[in-house]
Amino acid sequence: MNRHPRLLTRALPVAALAVAGLTLAAPAAQALPADFTVTDDNPTVQQLDEIVEFLVATDASDEAKARNLEGGMDAVVVPKTVYQLGLFRAPRGDSAITEIVDRVGDNISATLQASSAGRPSINMTISFTKTDGNWRLSNNSLCEGVKTVGLNVYCNA
Repeated sequence: MNRHPRLLTRALPVAALAVAGLTLAAPAAQALPADFTVTDDNPTVQQLDEIVEFLVATDASDEAKARNLEGGMDAVVVPKTVYQLGLFRAPRGDSAITEIVDRVGDNISATLQASSAGRPSINMTISFTKTDGNWRLSNNSLCEGVKTVGLNVYCNA
């Protein structure tokens, strides 16, 4: 049973085309607004997932991605590199926040599952912090991700 409906809905059209012997470009990531941020006091799993998706699966501007990163513009190089490599976006891979595991004030820990062709799947806890009114991926999580994936990108958290 697939616990991640988003993963299933992205995979079905491509799989159906493959069975029919057709190939097309992979479907685009869910359209998120160019000024995307999550400002709710109690964000949902889906909203946290959208932050990750916005960072690694869209070609949003550096400024827009910075608004979703605790490190701001100084941290943009990481999601920009992951996006350019296509690691966690169709057709090469995907990612999903599967659950919120802890919340203390303006800090939330959540489970991230990610996969990319030719690499082991990732299952790790990442954190988000509410800064300047919106939820952002924490610096520590960004750097742990760099280490886990083995990117040759400097990370200082």
